[in-house]
Formats: sequence, structure tokens, C-alpha cells
Amino acid sequence: MNAAELAPFKDLIRTRCGLLLEGVGEEPLVIAIRKRMAEAGVAGLAGYLARLVAAEDEFQEFVTLLTINETYFYREPEQLMLLVDRLMPRLLADESAGLPITILSAGCSSGEEPYSIAIALLEKFGEAAARMVRILGGDIDHHALARARAGRYTAFSFRSLAPELRRRYFQPAGRDAMVVDERVKAMVSFHHLNLLAETFPPALGALDVVFFRNVSIYFDVLTRRTIQQAFRRVMTPRGHLVIGSAETLANDLGVFRLVEDEGAFYFVQGDRAGPPVPILPAPHPAPVPPRPAPAPARLHLVPPTPPPAPPPAPSPGITVEEARALIRDKRFDRIDLLLGARNRQLPADATLLALEGYARLMSRDFAAAAELGARALAADEWSVDGLVLLGLAAKWRDAAQDAIGWFKKAVYLRPECWPAHYYLAELYRSADSPDLSRRSYRVALQQLSGQPEPDGGLALPLGLPVAEVLFLCERQAGTARSAQR
Repeated sequence: MNAAELAPFKDLIRTRCGLLLEGVGEEPLVIAIRKRMAEAGVAGLAGYLARLVAAEDEFQEFVTLLTINETYFYREPEQLMLLVDRLMPRLLADESAGLPITILSAGCSSGEEPYSIAIALLEKFGEAAARMVRILGGDIDHHALARARAGRYTAFSFRSLAPELRRRYFQPAGRDAMVVDERVKAMVSFHHLNLLAETFPPALGALDVVFFRNVSIYFDVLTRRTIQQAFRRVMTPRGHLVIGSAETLANDLGVFRLVEDEGAFYFVQGDRAGPPVPILPAPHPAPVPPRPAPAPARLHLVPPTPPPAPPPAPSPGITVEEARALIRDKRFDRIDLLLGARNRQLPADATLLALEGYARLMSRDFAAAAELGARALAADEWSVDGLVLLGLAAKWRDAAQDAIGWFKKAVYLRPECWPAHYYLAELYRSADSPDLSRRSYRVALQQLSGQPEPDGGLALPLGLPVAEVLFLCERQAGTARSAQR
């Protein structure tokens, strides 16, 4: 199918449900068209397009083939803690409004997010949580909603959930699956929701909190603004909008007011909560000098120059770029097969060992990640990837001092590694060390204001959102300066 043939399908999808299907999005569109044409027995593209326009049930079946259903329990847990530790107490203290507090998970897919919200509330408030809140899940994909209502999940959905929570709120369902406990299920209801519909279903009204996370990236600016305006119409005056941490800046569109609360960001209606976040200049476009001035970290003692690395031995089966791509795509089965096989061979490749360790880290196997990080350093004592991996593994195990030690070694060997400076700043902030935190934020900020490499020159595909980290560094450095005056 050529561009001209796909164009009317793209226009229809964008108009009806807002999805942008450009670039890599074209492939699932072509697959969906061919699949539904075959199942509907329609021979020509024009005939199938006419059927899509005329038949709502066919359009809904078609859309289910285009939506992204990648999700898991306790994704971005710091935002769940924002809800239970800060937003809920304020909402409960508001005597002008009664119970229950209504929470919507917009774009809930197969239900992991609304069930995570219920679990977090049960952990905080006990069985009383069921009387305090009404949790709603909405999605355009009716197949995903059916899976959500069934509440049956396999191991992939649990990769960020603590084992004790899994034991407490799920029951075994066969050899490879778990089902949500009935007390969690009872707190959540699911509804078909097209975010671009003229009106939302009646049940999705009087919303106090809307979670709209990791969804807006599939919409353009105009569509995001339209969706926010729809949320505003069905929210209470005390309503809060929680956006994915990597999407905050892209959703500051003037519909809601952006608020910073102890390092967490969310949106509110009007003047309901906290001081506004100051408008900061956009980091791009900006004139970039050919050679940025050295960061303050470069004033430290210059580390010894590492000996030139020997040329890497041939790596049968997989290259660094192939491994990075598999990790970005979360193809952990292929990583285990290909990288594991390569890393059992000699000579050892520090970069590939670190990449395998990072894949284990993403699967929450922190012990294996640390072991592979140590092997990477044994293969190459100058491996900054190995040091950062060990720092991340320690950080996720709540071994903050160990993590600080590894990240300090990383920035000593590679002062321009801005992710390591950023992780140090976050760890120092958590440890209530404002001077050290401020210094690390400033170093990261100076490096990010130049021409930063996306992953700080690391092979590890960290995927940190540069614009978001820049904004947070600016905000935290500014907050620290204000606190000192």
C-alpha cells in the first residue's frame, strides 16, 4: 500500500480517535487493514474504507488492532505515592466535597494501572479505601477492557511489582498466571472511552483525579488540548490531572495549571493547589556553541588516562546496537538467548555484559544485574557502563550509599556523563544533602544545556527524556537556591 492509499485511513483514525499513525505507526495500520479486509471478505481498499465509515462495530474492531497495550503493575510508582501520600489527604480534608473521591485511569488498557491505584490505596488506608474512592478505567479497545475485567495476568505484568504485593493481592490461576483478588476488583469498574468523543459516558463524571499517563505521546498538540478540555468539563473544581513523568512539558498547554509539589509535578484546575510552577524558557531551539564551556566537574582532579582499549573481539550472534534495540523493545527473551550465549564466551566484552545486566535490571532481577556489572568491571576496569549499572542496581535495592559510590566513580572517569550526575543529585536529595544535591543538579544542567548525548555517551539505553530532565534540574537547582536565601 502506498502513501496515497493509506492517507484516507490515517485521516479517519485521527479524526475519530486522535491516533497518529506516521512513520513506524504505518506498519500496524497496513497489517490491520489487511487482516480486517480478509475477515470481512472485502476485496478493495475503497470498499473497506466505506465499511469503516459506515459501521461502528467494524471501526471498533479495527481500532483494537492499532492501540498500544504495553503496561504493567506499579508503573512509575512515585506517582502512585503522590496520590496516596499527598493528593488523597488533601481531598479527604476538603469539607466542601463528600465521598467517594472519583479517580479515572484514562487509556487504562488491560487494567494494570487502575488495579495498581486500588492496591496503593489499600496499602495506605486499609479496607476503608473501598469506601473512600470510586476507581474507573476507560479505554477505546474493548478487547483490552475484557482482559481488564477478567483480571488475569502473566509474569510480564508483574515486573515492577514487589513480591509481597503480588502475594497479598493476587491469587494463582494455573501455572503461569495470577488473578486479581476480589477486594481489588470490587474497587474498579471499566468503561468504553473514546477520548475524542463529544461526550464521555455518564459514569465518567465528577472526576477528582485523572491519571493520563503514557498515552498522550500518541497524540499531536491540538488533540492533547482537546482531550484536556474534555477532562476539564467532567472534573470537579478540585480536580487533579496526573501525567506520565516524561510527558509533563508536552502537556502544559494552558488548560490546567502546572504545580510542583516536593519534586512531583501534576496539573490542577484554577488556583486550587500550591504555587504555580514558573514558566521556564524552552531548551530548544537554542544557540549551541561549537565547543561548550567545560562543566564544573571538570575542575576536579583529572582521572588517569585509561590505556587504549584493545579492538573488540568479534561478537558472534549480536552487536551492541542490536542489543540496545532489543532492550528498548523489551525483547528480554531474545536478550537472554543471544546476549547470554555471547557472554558465556571468552574474551569477555564489558559493554555486552553491561547490556545484559541492564536487561536484567529492567526485569527487576537486581542481583543478576549487579553480578553482570561486576563482571563488566572485571573485563574492563574503565567500564563506565558497568559502574552506572552497579549504581542503578544498588539504587533499586535501596542501597543509597552504595549507589552514590558507584555513580561518583562513573563521573570521575567520565565527567560528561550527565545521567550519572542526575542520579547523584536525586540520591543526595533523597538523603537530605541539599548542597551536594544542588551541585550535582547544576553540573547535569550545564551539560544538558549544551549538546548532550542522549544517554550520556553510555551504551546502556537509559532512555531518559532529555527535555524533562533539563526541566527538573532547572527546577530543583532553583528550589535549592531559594531555600538558601
